[in-house]
Amino acid sequence: MRNDVAIAFLNTNPPVTEIFLTVNTYDIDIAGHVNNIVYVRWLEDMRNELFSQSFSLEKLLEVNHYPVVVSSEIKYKRQIKLFDKPLGKMFMQSYSHGLIVLKAEIIVDNTLAFVATQKCVFMNLNENKMFTGHIRDLVGQN
Repeated sequence: MRNDVAIAFLNTNPPVTEIFLTVNTYDIDIAGHVNNIVYVRWLEDMRNELFSQSFSLEKLLEVNHYPVVVSSEIKYKRQIKLFDKPLGKMFMQSYSHGLIVLKAEIIVDNTLAFVATQKCVFMNLNENKMFTGHIRDLVGQN
C-alpha cells in the first residue's frame, strides 16, 4: 500500500518521528549487547511519539479508544552495545480499514542495526471492537 493512504489518514503529511534512544547499563544482557526486549520498549517509545504528533492519547481515551499493537515483525541487523548512540525512526506506511502499518528502523553510526514492521488498530474499550473509520471521527482535529 502506498504512503498516500497514510497521508489521507490525517489529511496531512504522514507522521514521521526520529528520536535518539538511550542504551542504559540495565539494557545489556550477558552477551554484552542490548537485550531483545529493549527493542520492543524502543518501538513503544517511537510509536507513542509518532502518534502524539497526530492526536492526543488523552482525547482518544476520553472517547474509550486506544491504539493496540496486533503484530510485530522484527529483524536484528547488527548488535547495539553500551555507549552506542542509536537513532530510532518510525513512520506510518499505510492505513486501510482500521489497520495502521508502521515501519521502524534503528541506525547506529550510519549503519542499519534494526528494522521492524508493526500493525496496529484502534480498539473501542467499551465494546472490545476494532475501529475502522477515520481517526478524526474519534478525536477531531488537533
